[in-house]
Amino acid sequence: MKHIKRKTLLELNIPYDAINQLPIQGDIKDALKNLKYKDVKDKHAILLMDTGETLRSFFVNDNGKACSIPLANPVLIYFNFSQTLLKNLDLKKATLLNVFTGENQVNEDALKLFYEYFGLASSFATMLMTSIEAFVNQKLDSSAIYTKSEGNKFQKVYDYNQIQRWIPLTEKIEHILDSQQSKSFKKSYPLKQIHIDNLKAIRDLIVHTKAGQNHDAYVELFRKTLSFNFYDTIQAVKDFINFYDENLVESCPCGIDS
Repeated sequence: MKHIKRKTLLELNIPYDAINQLPIQGDIKDALKNLKYKDVKDKHAILLMDTGETLRSFFVNDNGKACSIPLANPVLIYFNFSQTLLKNLDLKKATLLNVFTGENQVNEDALKLFYEYFGLASSFATMLMTSIEAFVNQKLDSSAIYTKSEGNKFQKVYDYNQIQRWIPLTEKIEHILDSQQSKSFKKSYPLKQIHIDNLKAIRDLIVHTKAGQNHDAYVELFRKTLSFNFYDTIQAVKDFINFYDENLVESCPCGIDS
């Protein structure tokens, strides 16, 4: 799977032949290097890449100096991190299953291998599900109002911020996002939706890990991570995001594998 194009928010493109015409002089560059954070902490910056893309940025405090950081899209950050784990997940799983078939001596290195695999699997599921949740919140109409019945006598009204905070993800998608966009990923691609449902289920098992009698819940969790379909799941998440925001997740044109 090719790694994705790493995008920021509020991007603009300046024609390449216009870049050299920008009035940037040496003394301005020196001034930017010596900016004090206290003077610009509530301001924003525009970074110009060599490709002509401009990136909206914010300032952080670097020991009193101002450092401008691109306002990256968190949806893609979470997705990208999950993607970087795929290759190691495959390798660790294959090695792990081989070690514990009974043909090899089980030692500290073997136990270390399982710790590493489960750590990778947990990080993958958590970050990929977080990517979906961040995306759905990002796509909500900021003027949205959502009303739902509370018992037989009352209706509760949620504004934009309350929708993001208090409405469950599935309800948020099916009753708000789908309504806003007049389409449904679940109805259009029911088989792909199964992968997303499975992702949410295993993420919930990880984030809210239960012990259970005789630690049976741990056994269930470990079995699910060892049989989980990571590749089809991340592809389903990519398709889900692009269904509501065309080409938000796209392969980087460099063509290098992740």
